[in-house]
Amino acid sequence: MARKKKINLTPEEELEQVLSEIDQTKDTLKALEKTRKELEAKVKMDRLAALDELISESGKSYDEVEELLRN
Repeated sequence: MARKKKINLTPEEELEQVLSEIDQTKDTLKALEKTRKELEAKVKMDRLAALDELISESGKSYDEVEELLRN
């Protein structure tokens, strides 16, 4: 199996390559952070929906459940 030929880069070229990789990584990080925030919001909404369903099934009013939780 043939090996890849090592490309000798000048320090300037290597620096450009590293800066490009940093920019790509930053873009990836921003996209991941946006996705994380969207997923956290969805998890929160799912939990609130489940809690609302439990309150409805219990037959208690919102005010009664609020009072129970505050005490």
